[in-house]
Amino acid sequence: MKRFFTEPLLQFFVLAGFLFIVLDLLMPQRLAVVKPFEIAITEEKITEYLQFQRKSFNASDAATLFSAMSASEKQTLHTNYVRDEVLFREALALGLNENDEIIRRRLIQKMEYIAQGFYDDIAPIDEAQLEQFFVANSDLYAIESFVTFTHIFVSEKNPMAQQVAQQLFNELNTKQVTFSQAGQYGERFLYSRNYIERTPSFVGSHFGEAFQQGVFALAVDGVWQGPLSSDYGWHLILLQNKAAARTPELVEVAPIVLADMQREQRQQIKARAIEELVAKYTVVTEPSARSGLIY
Repeated sequence: MKRFFTEPLLQFFVLAGFLFIVLDLLMPQRLAVVKPFEIAITEEKITEYLQFQRKSFNASDAATLFSAMSASEKQTLHTNYVRDEVLFREALALGLNENDEIIRRRLIQKMEYIAQGFYDDIAPIDEAQLEQFFVANSDLYAIESFVTFTHIFVSEKNPMAQQVAQQLFNELNTKQVTFSQAGQYGERFLYSRNYIERTPSFVGSHFGEAFQQGVFALAVDGVWQGPLSSDYGWHLILLQNKAAARTPELVEVAPIVLADMQREQRQQIKARAIEELVAKYTVVTEPSARSGLIY
Protein backbone atom coordinates (compact mmCIF):
# COMPACT_ATOMS: atom_id res chain seq x y z
CA MET A 1 0.00 0.00 0.00
CA LYS A 2 2.84 2.42 0.84
CA ARG A 3 4.45 1.71 -2.51
CA PHE A 4 1.08 2.33 -4.19
CA PHE A 5 0.87 5.90 -2.85
CA THR A 6 4.46 6.65 -3.86
CA GLU A 7 3.75 6.03 -7.55
CA PRO A 8 4.11 9.37 -9.48
CA LEU A 9 1.15 8.67 -11.75
CA LEU A 10 -1.17 7.97 -8.83
CA GLN A 11 0.03 11.12 -7.10
CA PHE A 12 -0.87 13.11 -10.21
CA PHE A 13 -4.44 11.75 -10.33
CA VAL A 14 -4.98 12.30 -6.61
CA LEU A 15 -3.74 15.89 -6.84
CA ALA A 16 -5.87 16.56 -9.92
CA GLY A 17 -8.94 15.19 -8.19
CA PHE A 18 -8.28 17.30 -5.12
CA LEU A 19 -7.90 20.47 -7.20
CA PHE A 20 -11.09 19.71 -9.10
CA ILE A 21 -13.04 19.38 -5.82
CA VAL A 22 -11.60 22.64 -4.49
CA LEU A 23 -12.43 24.50 -7.69
CA ASP A 24 -15.93 23.06 -7.71
CA LEU A 25 -16.48 24.33 -4.17
CA LEU A 26 -14.85 27.72 -4.52
CA MET A 27 -15.77 28.65 -8.12
CA PRO A 28 -19.13 27.06 -8.98
CA GLN A 29 -20.22 29.98 -11.14
CA ARG A 30 -17.04 29.94 -13.21
CA LEU A 31 -17.40 26.23 -13.90
CA ALA A 32 -21.03 26.72 -14.89
CA VAL A 33 -20.03 29.23 -17.55
CA VAL A 34 -18.02 26.70 -19.51
CA LYS A 35 -20.77 24.07 -19.60
CA PRO A 36 -21.59 23.93 -23.33
CA PHE A 37 -25.00 22.30 -22.90
CA GLU A 38 -26.42 24.55 -20.23
CA ILE A 39 -28.72 27.48 -21.08
CA ALA A 40 -29.22 30.01 -18.32
CA ILE A 41 -32.51 31.89 -18.59
CA THR A 42 -32.98 35.22 -16.87
CA GLU A 43 -35.79 37.74 -17.10
CA GLU A 44 -33.34 40.21 -18.67
CA LYS A 45 -32.49 37.76 -21.47
CA ILE A 46 -36.13 36.94 -22.07
CA THR A 47 -37.20 40.60 -22.28
CA GLU A 48 -34.31 41.30 -24.65
CA TYR A 49 -35.41 38.35 -26.77
CA LEU A 50 -38.98 39.67 -26.68
CA GLN A 51 -37.82 43.01 -28.09
CA PHE A 52 -36.25 41.31 -31.11
CA GLN A 53 -39.33 39.17 -31.63
CA ARG A 54 -41.58 42.22 -31.74
CA LYS A 55 -39.04 44.49 -33.46
CA SER A 56 -39.71 47.10 -30.79
CA PHE A 57 -36.54 47.98 -28.95
CA ASN A 58 -37.72 49.51 -25.71
CA ALA A 59 -36.58 47.61 -22.61
CA SER A 60 -39.18 49.20 -20.34
CA ASP A 61 -42.07 48.38 -22.67
CA ALA A 62 -40.79 44.83 -23.10
CA ALA A 63 -40.57 44.33 -19.33
CA THR A 64 -44.13 45.62 -18.90
CA LEU A 65 -45.39 43.36 -21.67
CA PHE A 66 -43.60 40.34 -20.19
CA SER A 67 -45.10 40.98 -16.75
CA ALA A 68 -48.58 41.14 -18.27
CA MET A 69 -48.21 37.78 -20.05
CA SER A 70 -50.08 34.72 -18.88
CA ALA A 71 -48.19 31.68 -17.61
CA SER A 72 -48.75 29.84 -20.91
CA GLU A 73 -47.51 32.82 -22.94
CA LYS A 74 -44.38 33.04 -20.81
CA GLN A 75 -43.79 29.32 -21.25
CA THR A 76 -44.13 29.64 -25.01
CA LEU A 77 -41.64 32.52 -24.97
CA HIS A 78 -39.21 30.44 -22.89
CA THR A 79 -39.56 27.49 -25.26
CA ASN A 80 -38.90 29.64 -28.32
CA TYR A 81 -35.90 31.28 -26.65
CA VAL A 82 -34.37 27.89 -25.79
CA ARG A 83 -35.02 26.60 -29.31
CA ASP A 84 -33.33 29.61 -30.92
CA GLU A 85 -30.40 29.52 -28.48
CA VAL A 86 -29.82 25.80 -29.17
CA LEU A 87 -29.89 26.32 -32.93
CA PHE A 88 -27.53 29.29 -32.59
CA ARG A 89 -25.01 27.33 -30.51
CA GLU A 90 -25.18 24.30 -32.78
CA ALA A 91 -24.59 26.51 -35.81
CA LEU A 92 -21.51 27.99 -34.11
CA ALA A 93 -20.30 24.50 -33.21
CA LEU A 94 -20.55 23.49 -36.86
CA GLY A 95 -18.68 26.61 -37.92
CA LEU A 96 -21.56 27.87 -40.02
CA ASN A 97 -20.61 31.44 -39.16
CA GLU A 98 -17.23 31.11 -40.84
CA ASN A 99 -16.67 32.41 -44.36
CA ASP A 100 -20.28 33.58 -44.57
CA GLU A 101 -20.44 36.96 -46.28
CA ILE A 102 -23.97 37.69 -45.05
CA ILE A 103 -22.97 37.17 -41.42
CA ARG A 104 -19.78 39.15 -41.99
CA ARG A 105 -21.72 42.06 -43.46
CA ARG A 106 -24.24 41.95 -40.61
CA LEU A 107 -21.47 42.08 -37.99
CA ILE A 108 -19.86 45.01 -39.82
CA GLN A 109 -23.20 46.84 -39.79
CA LYS A 110 -23.58 46.21 -36.05
CA MET A 111 -20.09 47.58 -35.41
CA GLU A 112 -20.90 50.66 -37.49
CA TYR A 113 -24.01 51.16 -35.38
CA ILE A 114 -22.00 50.77 -32.17
CA ALA A 115 -19.43 53.23 -33.53
CA GLN A 116 -22.16 55.83 -33.90
CA GLY A 117 -23.01 55.45 -30.24
CA PHE A 118 -26.11 57.23 -29.03
CA TYR A 119 -24.98 60.60 -30.41
CA ASP A 120 -24.37 62.05 -26.98
CA ASP A 121 -21.30 63.74 -28.42
CA ILE A 122 -23.35 65.91 -30.80
CA ALA A 123 -22.95 69.50 -29.70
CA PRO A 124 -25.98 71.83 -29.71
CA ILE A 125 -26.33 73.75 -32.97
CA ASP A 126 -26.92 77.49 -32.74
CA GLU A 127 -28.42 79.76 -35.41
CA ALA A 128 -25.05 81.02 -36.64
CA GLN A 129 -23.79 77.48 -37.24
CA LEU A 130 -27.03 76.55 -38.98
CA GLU A 131 -26.77 79.60 -41.24
CA GLN A 132 -23.15 78.76 -42.07
CA PHE A 133 -24.06 75.17 -42.95
CA PHE A 134 -26.98 76.36 -45.06
CA VAL A 135 -24.85 78.81 -47.06
CA ALA A 136 -22.12 76.21 -47.63
CA ASN A 137 -24.69 73.69 -48.91
CA SER A 138 -27.25 76.00 -50.49
CA ASP A 139 -27.30 73.96 -53.71
CA LEU A 140 -28.87 71.08 -51.77
CA TYR A 141 -31.90 73.22 -50.93
CA ALA A 142 -32.44 74.93 -54.27
CA ILE A 143 -36.05 74.85 -55.42
CA GLU A 144 -36.43 73.90 -59.07
CA SER A 145 -38.53 75.87 -61.51
CA PHE A 146 -41.97 74.43 -62.18
CA VAL A 147 -45.05 74.88 -64.31
CA THR A 148 -48.74 74.10 -63.93
CA PHE A 149 -50.62 73.48 -67.17
CA THR A 150 -53.19 71.40 -68.96
CA HIS A 151 -52.87 70.30 -72.58
CA ILE A 152 -54.97 68.99 -75.44
CA PHE A 153 -53.28 66.30 -77.51
CA VAL A 154 -53.40 65.46 -81.23
CA SER A 155 -51.49 62.29 -82.14
CA GLU A 156 -48.81 62.34 -84.81
CA LYS A 157 -50.49 59.24 -86.25
CA ASN A 158 -53.05 61.63 -87.76
CA PRO A 159 -51.57 62.75 -91.11
CA MET A 160 -53.27 66.13 -90.64
CA ALA A 161 -52.20 66.42 -86.97
CA GLN A 162 -50.62 69.88 -87.16
CA GLN A 163 -53.55 71.35 -89.08
CA VAL A 164 -56.05 69.79 -86.65
CA ALA A 165 -54.07 71.23 -83.75
CA GLN A 166 -54.15 74.68 -85.32
CA GLN A 167 -57.92 74.49 -85.80
CA LEU A 168 -58.31 73.44 -82.14
CA PHE A 169 -56.14 76.37 -81.10
CA ASN A 170 -58.56 78.81 -82.74
CA GLU A 171 -61.62 77.05 -81.31
CA LEU A 172 -60.28 76.87 -77.75
CA ASN A 173 -59.50 80.56 -77.61
CA THR A 174 -62.72 81.56 -79.33
CA LYS A 175 -64.79 79.58 -76.83
CA GLN A 176 -62.46 80.54 -73.96
CA VAL A 177 -62.22 76.92 -72.84
CA THR A 178 -61.14 76.72 -69.20
CA PHE A 179 -58.65 74.48 -67.42
CA SER A 180 -61.39 72.16 -66.16
CA GLN A 181 -63.07 71.90 -69.59
CA ALA A 182 -59.94 70.75 -71.43
CA GLY A 183 -60.87 67.08 -71.04
CA GLN A 184 -63.68 67.53 -73.56
CA TYR A 185 -61.22 68.08 -76.43
CA GLY A 186 -58.47 66.21 -78.21
CA GLU A 187 -57.22 62.64 -77.93
CA ARG A 188 -56.16 60.50 -74.98
CA PHE A 189 -52.50 61.08 -74.06
CA LEU A 190 -50.12 58.34 -72.87
CA TYR A 191 -49.52 60.03 -69.52
CA SER A 192 -51.55 62.80 -67.85
CA ARG A 193 -53.68 65.70 -69.03
CA ASN A 194 -53.04 68.06 -66.11
CA TYR A 195 -49.55 68.81 -64.75
CA ILE A 196 -49.43 70.57 -61.39
CA GLU A 197 -46.16 72.23 -60.31
CA ARG A 198 -43.99 69.89 -62.38
CA THR A 199 -40.25 70.40 -62.81
CA PRO A 200 -38.33 70.50 -66.11
CA SER A 201 -37.01 66.98 -65.65
CA PHE A 202 -40.50 65.61 -64.99
CA VAL A 203 -42.06 67.36 -67.99
CA GLY A 204 -39.15 66.29 -70.19
CA SER A 205 -39.57 62.66 -69.16
CA HIS A 206 -43.19 62.71 -70.40
CA PHE A 207 -42.97 64.88 -73.51
CA GLY A 208 -39.33 65.11 -74.55
CA GLU A 209 -36.66 67.80 -74.21
CA ALA A 210 -37.92 70.07 -77.01
CA PHE A 211 -41.43 70.25 -75.55
CA GLN A 212 -40.07 70.88 -72.06
CA GLN A 213 -38.02 73.85 -73.25
CA GLY A 214 -41.01 75.19 -75.19
CA VAL A 215 -43.52 75.00 -72.35
CA PHE A 216 -41.14 76.62 -69.84
CA ALA A 217 -40.61 79.49 -72.29
CA LEU A 218 -44.34 80.29 -72.41
CA ALA A 219 -45.88 83.18 -70.48
CA VAL A 220 -48.81 82.87 -68.09
CA ASP A 221 -51.39 84.98 -69.93
CA GLY A 222 -54.64 83.02 -69.53
CA VAL A 223 -55.00 81.95 -73.17
CA TRP A 224 -54.34 78.72 -75.06
CA GLN A 225 -50.89 78.58 -76.64
CA GLY A 226 -49.13 76.37 -79.16
CA PRO A 227 -49.32 74.05 -80.79
CA LEU A 228 -46.08 72.60 -79.39
CA SER A 229 -44.64 69.37 -80.76
CA SER A 230 -43.58 66.46 -78.54
CA ASP A 231 -42.29 62.95 -79.09
CA TYR A 232 -45.90 61.86 -79.62
CA GLY A 233 -47.62 64.61 -81.57
CA TRP A 234 -48.96 68.14 -81.07
CA HIS A 235 -50.25 69.89 -77.94
CA LEU A 236 -52.30 72.98 -77.14
CA ILE A 237 -51.22 74.44 -73.80
CA LEU A 238 -53.09 76.41 -71.15
CA LEU A 239 -50.41 77.57 -68.73
CA GLN A 240 -51.88 78.36 -65.32
CA ASN A 241 -48.78 78.94 -63.18
CA LYS A 242 -45.03 79.20 -63.54
CA ALA A 243 -42.17 79.74 -61.07
CA ALA A 244 -38.48 80.27 -61.64
CA ALA A 245 -35.81 78.28 -59.83
CA ARG A 246 -34.69 79.90 -56.59
CA THR A 247 -32.77 79.40 -53.38
CA PRO A 248 -35.16 79.54 -50.39
CA GLU A 249 -34.61 81.54 -47.24
CA LEU A 250 -33.26 79.54 -44.32
CA VAL A 251 -36.52 79.99 -42.40
CA GLU A 252 -38.35 78.05 -45.14
CA VAL A 253 -36.18 74.94 -44.81
CA ALA A 254 -34.69 75.25 -41.31
CA PRO A 255 -35.97 71.86 -40.02
CA ILE A 256 -34.51 70.09 -43.06
CA VAL A 257 -31.18 71.90 -42.74
CA LEU A 258 -30.98 71.08 -39.03
CA ALA A 259 -31.65 67.39 -39.70
CA ASP A 260 -28.98 67.34 -42.42
CA MET A 261 -26.43 69.02 -40.16
CA GLN A 262 -27.11 66.58 -37.33
CA ARG A 263 -26.84 63.65 -39.74
CA GLU A 264 -23.47 64.94 -40.92
CA GLN A 265 -22.29 65.23 -37.31
CA ARG A 266 -23.36 61.64 -36.65
CA GLN A 267 -21.45 60.47 -39.72
CA GLN A 268 -18.35 62.30 -38.51
CA ILE A 269 -18.64 60.70 -35.06
CA LYS A 270 -18.90 57.26 -36.66
CA ALA A 271 -15.97 57.94 -38.99
CA ARG A 272 -13.73 59.02 -36.09
CA ALA A 273 -14.70 55.97 -34.04
CA ILE A 274 -13.90 53.61 -36.91
CA GLU A 275 -10.60 55.39 -37.60
CA GLU A 276 -9.62 54.79 -33.97
CA LEU A 277 -10.40 51.09 -34.35
CA VAL A 278 -8.46 50.83 -37.61
CA ALA A 279 -5.46 52.56 -35.99
CA LYS A 280 -5.05 49.61 -33.63
CA TYR A 281 -4.27 47.26 -36.52
CA THR A 282 -1.17 46.73 -38.62
CA VAL A 283 -1.97 45.98 -42.25
CA VAL A 284 0.46 43.61 -43.94
CA THR A 285 0.31 43.15 -47.70
CA GLU A 286 1.29 39.61 -48.61
CA PRO A 287 2.09 38.17 -52.05
CA SER A 288 -0.51 36.04 -53.80
CA ALA A 289 0.04 32.32 -53.32
CA ARG A 290 -0.73 31.65 -57.01
CA SER A 291 1.01 34.39 -58.93
CA GLY A 292 3.47 35.94 -56.53
CA LEU A 293 1.90 39.32 -57.21
CA ILE A 294 1.23 41.74 -54.39
CA TYR A 295 -2.28 43.12 -54.08
